[in-house]
Amino acid sequence: MPTIKRTLRQAALLFGGWTVVGLIFAAVSYGIAMSESNSRFGLAEALKLNLVQFYLWGIFSLLVFAFSRRFPVEFRPLRTRNLLLHFPALLLFAGLHQAVHLLVRWSSSARLRQQFPSLLDCYRAYFGLGFYIDLIVASLIIIAVHALLYYRRFRASELEQASLKTQLAQAKLRALKMQLHPHFLFNTLHSISSLVLEDPPKANSMIARLGDFLRLTLEESDQQLVTLKKETEFLRCYLEIEQVRFGDRLTVELDLEPAALTAQVPHLILQPVVENAVQHAIAPRASPGCIKIEARRLNDQLRIEVRDSGPGITEARGILERRGLGLSNVRSRLEQLYGRDHRFEITNGLEGGLIVVMQVPWRKELDDDSAP
Repeated sequence: MPTIKRTLRQAALLFGGWTVVGLIFAAVSYGIAMSESNSRFGLAEALKLNLVQFYLWGIFSLLVFAFSRRFPVEFRPLRTRNLLLHFPALLLFAGLHQAVHLLVRWSSSARLRQQFPSLLDCYRAYFGLGFYIDLIVASLIIIAVHALLYYRRFRASELEQASLKTQLAQAKLRALKMQLHPHFLFNTLHSISSLVLEDPPKANSMIARLGDFLRLTLEESDQQLVTLKKETEFLRCYLEIEQVRFGDRLTVELDLEPAALTAQVPHLILQPVVENAVQHAIAPRASPGCIKIEARRLNDQLRIEVRDSGPGITEARGILERRGLGLSNVRSRLEQLYGRDHRFEITNGLEGGLIVVMQVPWRKELDDDSAP
């Protein structure tokens, strides 16, 4: 059905277009006849002459379109054979149109048959001038057809390039996302191996929580965006693992605005930021430390802040973070997903510690209408 509707729409456009052209030329012909005081060439004759002529061109234009699509003239590289074929094709289309047009006029006009009893006499009188005009019309049709073909090809190329760019961006995002799994897994397994002999119960607890984390991760492995609520579920699994490892040394505060929980964020975007805070603010120190995570909606933006109570950016830590995978991966994923429409900053807090701020466009979960 869609194909039939499209065909009917194209036929209607073709008929309407050639009707408009015929009416324009009929008005011009009638105006010239009136200026020359030619009373025998009235409006009805002008309409009949021009509408028949251009309706025939409407039919012939389909043949011209098929020919031009089969033998397109291209200049990069130049297809000499196709270009040369268009010259005899122009002569053929113009000659056939003029022959058919004169046949229709002579057959339907008693005045013309009276003037030229033989069809050959009519051809001798009118074929030359009509053929010259038809040659111009045929050339214009071929130019218009090639313009249409080039436009279609240009649009198809644009769509293909857009599709390829999208596929490339998605491939890069998947690659960046997949880097996080072994990175986190290796770090966790290293922590478990250090506890196996020292504290087997803690090691077993970490293994159980690692299994929960991997299960949740695999369930959303194909998703690039998840709600902040779901993202915090992954984060809680990770923090439970680290809580077993560090005990009272690790305190985590979550301050998440309820409306922000419906916003969509990149999957596994919080875990590497928090892991960075654990590695640099909690692990190296014997004293207790705190990590605070805040999420707020700011107009059409979602602002997420991760603050730790560590030493902030020191020269050594800055080198590690520039070379490390976690934060560089987060930065790359945000750039891939949002381009320039995001904010990612790492600064020292006024009262010490490191502050990581991520600000991304507000995107609400499609099936959730509860958020303002």
